[in-house]
Amino acid sequence: MLRHLRIENLVLARDVFLELDPGLNLVTGETGAGKSLIVGAIGLLVGGRGDASLVRRGESRARVEALFDLSRRPDVEEAVRRAGYDTDGHELLVRREIGADGRTRAFLGGQSVTVTLLRELLAGLVELHGQHEPQTLFDPAFHRAVLDRFGEHGELLAEVRRLAARIHEIDQLTKDLAEREKARRDRLETLRWRLAELEKIEPRPGEEEELRQERERLRHAEEIMEAIRSALELVYEGEEAALDRVHAAARRMRAQAAHDPLYEDIADRLDDVRAQIQEIAADLRSGVDEIAPDPGRLAEIEDRLVALERLRRRFDGAPLEDIVADAERMREEIAALEGQAEEAAELLAEREDLARRWQEAAERLSAARREAAGRLAARVSELLAALAMPEARIEVRIETRDPRELLGTVAAEHGLDDVELLLQANPGEPARPLRRVASGGEISRVMLALDIALEGGLPPRTLVFDEVDQGLGGEAAVRLGEFLSRVAERHQVIVITHLPQVAARPGRHVHVTKKTKGGRTVAVVRVLEDEDERARELARMLGGSVVTDTARRHAEAMLRGEVRGLPGEEGSAR
Repeated sequence: MLRHLRIENLVLARDVFLELDPGLNLVTGETGAGKSLIVGAIGLLVGGRGDASLVRRGESRARVEALFDLSRRPDVEEAVRRAGYDTDGHELLVRREIGADGRTRAFLGGQSVTVTLLRELLAGLVELHGQHEPQTLFDPAFHRAVLDRFGEHGELLAEVRRLAARIHEIDQLTKDLAEREKARRDRLETLRWRLAELEKIEPRPGEEEELRQERERLRHAEEIMEAIRSALELVYEGEEAALDRVHAAARRMRAQAAHDPLYEDIADRLDDVRAQIQEIAADLRSGVDEIAPDPGRLAEIEDRLVALERLRRRFDGAPLEDIVADAERMREEIAALEGQAEEAAELLAEREDLARRWQEAAERLSAARREAAGRLAARVSELLAALAMPEARIEVRIETRDPRELLGTVAAEHGLDDVELLLQANPGEPARPLRRVASGGEISRVMLALDIALEGGLPPRTLVFDEVDQGLGGEAAVRLGEFLSRVAERHQVIVITHLPQVAARPGRHVHVTKKTKGGRTVAVVRVLEDEDERARELARMLGGSVVTDTARRHAEAMLRGEVRGLPGEEGSAR
């Protein structure tokens, strides 16, 4: 909703500030007073084209500023935030500046924004109808959305979108997998080869050090054996072996224990030494058996050390402990890479099932659309007849596309159908797309009829009508006012009107006049605050430049709702 609008130095508007009603806003004034300036200013705010000709003569720049209330449009507020712009308490300040040199700038919440992004973010928030090009009414995607809302296809459409989105997601996943397939195969081959080498060698942590020690022993086996035998001779087997000498010393100390307990303790300790010598002797005998020269075993050790060294080089010189630990990681990575191939197969199977279900749901949606199309066309045509277009007919053209063309694309989320609204304005003439209908008044009335037909199905927005009453009068003018009031219950409506039947509707009445100040013409925009002011304006619209008492009384009766039409019109009294 547009809460307020400020216009500075835009053509005739010197400094205009206008607060708007959330419902119906009626803009009246004499021809050429500058009423369309309001529409033009709003158009600039939502991304319309600006150029130097719009800047008031003698000024350096023109500026248009508006405050939008987004509390009823969380989708727009979220889009603004995602784009990096702040909303303050659901309010968004939008500003557009045009320099006398033709350069333009746009701002959202005080931050600079490109006009393209401004147009995208505010799309659907404001609709301009009349001499300004509508933002969505000419878009076939909008026509499809209108048909789906009218037909209440929400659940069907949600199912189609969900299935299509998952298919699109699977396609992206399989594309990523395909792009990585060569790298996956190469990595898998490398891992399998390295793991096979590792499993063939089967290294153990610490094995290299053990083998080096054993190799050192075998290389010096005879020298070690001679040393062992000599040690045995000295401590155990020789005539004067250390064992015998320690034993004799223990006996002599024990014999003196009667004289002093200290010698008993020494004897015990010598016996402990004797026992240790016996253990040492046993170890030396075992060493003799183990250290025997073994050329075959030495060759095995040399070969094993060479194999381990080669393995370490293949693993970039890593310690054996790290290589052994790396084996489990490689097994896990191999399993994950092999799982990717299985994942691709599973995704393909899932896609085939989803594609079948998507096509079935899309075909059900197409059937529902075709059924709803006739009802929508009949309803909108009926409403247009009430707006002085009795011969006009709306047609809903549906073209169903080949599922194979759509499957996997973003367009698949909308089903199989391209939908477009066509208007047959006069009998005997072909129905044409709305974008080719020249009359702004006809387009505006189609928009009104769609809003009435959908009964609130479209999101709340600001509708601006500039030519909607063109060529209307009598009962059609009364009906137009009723339609506008009805639409204003759900949307904000700003309508520039020349019809007193419309201007008499309850709402905020904005009056635009031209005045000359200091030799310059300026547009004066103000809200008519009381019924007396509104009655005078309605009387002017009824009677022209000369306001008669009769016109005044009729205007007051229209404001009170006692009459609907103009004086003398059949059925003007309630």
